[in-house]
Amino acid sequence: MTRLFRAVTVVLLVAYSLAGAESAPPLSLSLEEAIQLAVERNPDVLGARLLTRIRQHGVAAETARFGRSLQAGVVHEAQRAPSISTLESVATATSSLVGVDVGIEQQFASGAQVGIILRNQRGSSNAAFRLIDPVYESELSLELNQPLWRGRGAVNRVDQQLSENDLQSAHVSQDSQLRDVQARVCGAYDNLYFAMEHRAVQEQLAQGARRVLETAQTRAAMGAGPRSEILQAEVGVARRQEQVIVAEGEVRRAEDRLKSLTGLDREPSLWDRRLRLTTTPRDDVGDSVDLSAGMARAMATDPGLRQGELRVQGLDLLARRAEDRARPQIDLSARVGLSGIGSSYGDNGQALSKADGRNWRGGLNLRIPLGADAETETYRQRLLEKEHGVIDLERRRLAVVQQVREQYRRVTISRQRTEVSTLTVDLALQNVTEVEQRQNLGLSSAREVLDAQDELAETRDLRLQAVLDHNQARIEWDRLTSVDGLASTD
Repeated sequence: MTRLFRAVTVVLLVAYSLAGAESAPPLSLSLEEAIQLAVERNPDVLGARLLTRIRQHGVAAETARFGRSLQAGVVHEAQRAPSISTLESVATATSSLVGVDVGIEQQFASGAQVGIILRNQRGSSNAAFRLIDPVYESELSLELNQPLWRGRGAVNRVDQQLSENDLQSAHVSQDSQLRDVQARVCGAYDNLYFAMEHRAVQEQLAQGARRVLETAQTRAAMGAGPRSEILQAEVGVARRQEQVIVAEGEVRRAEDRLKSLTGLDREPSLWDRRLRLTTTPRDDVGDSVDLSAGMARAMATDPGLRQGELRVQGLDLLARRAEDRARPQIDLSARVGLSGIGSSYGDNGQALSKADGRNWRGGLNLRIPLGADAETETYRQRLLEKEHGVIDLERRRLAVVQQVREQYRRVTISRQRTEVSTLTVDLALQNVTEVEQRQNLGLSSAREVLDAQDELAETRDLRLQAVLDHNQARIEWDRLTSVDGLASTD
């Protein structure tokens, strides 16, 4: 039986040594470097940044709607038909017209459209009654179209304001993605650190078991102890070494998780590269958290609440536009112009400059729906949607309150667990020291020493888990309450 356990121990030692063998030195990685790598490579963060840029162009496009535009046109028209008038004195009447228009139009946020247009045309005909042929005509006109009720005023900026809301929403989403990624990296970094600490505890436990085996062998050789204790010690060594291998596997999994979050797993050369953490996570409970201050920060910065508020603002803008479109349409149109005519471009221009030819026109256009109106129903729909959005926003506020209160309890409980587990480790360490001293005097068996070491290892693992849970709770608390510096470092 002794040979069997010795063989098992040798096999486990060889397996562990092969698993730990590395062809390249460990890659040093601080928490700040891990966060930076994740921020630069994370697809969610990259997508949020791209969405922000898209929204910026949307705002620019809506702002550009209230600008100037150049208009120009060229027309050439020709007609040929049998004459139907004796005044023409020809059997077949022919005419041609060439026109060029150039103008500038300005769109205002008030809904008004103002344009200045210069029209030039040259016309010719074979009709006998024409005194001038060809004839040149020009007209310079100022045109205005202004809504008086529907489509007037700030309602014309609704699309621009909606675009600005979308941009703010994109910024909120980007900030939220950044904080989420930072929190996940901090959590993964802490998990790897404490997995390494757990492995160290198991290695220390294995060393303690080997010391017990050496003591039992020495005492048996001197005839001061039974050889059966050697067998118990060998079983303990084999079992502890197996636990070391299991702990090594947990470290590997934690490394893979951190590599995945930071994008290091995209490089095949780093797949099997070990990591060396250069930042020590917080190993104490630290200061207690303030529920009132945390609640206030969460209510002011929670991404869901901010998105909900922007959504309600957007629904209010849509309701205002729908209300405007449900009104009767009354538009004022006006036109003032100067005209000139002559047998050449020079005569035409001179006549235009003298302002002998003048014209103006003004009028009102009215449109009132009769019977059921789709715009009125749309307005009622928008009001209900806004009311629904307000209810959703209130639901989100209640959810944030519940999340913050629950996370506060987790931080508080994990803090208390950490304090108690620290005291338990100290007591278990004193117990191991006393039992090992008694074994050296022949007053304790190998089994008692192994049990004491197991108890110490268990208390150390419990403390590690308590500290890890507390750190994870603090990371989530900082994320929920928008505390700067998610990295819980010394």
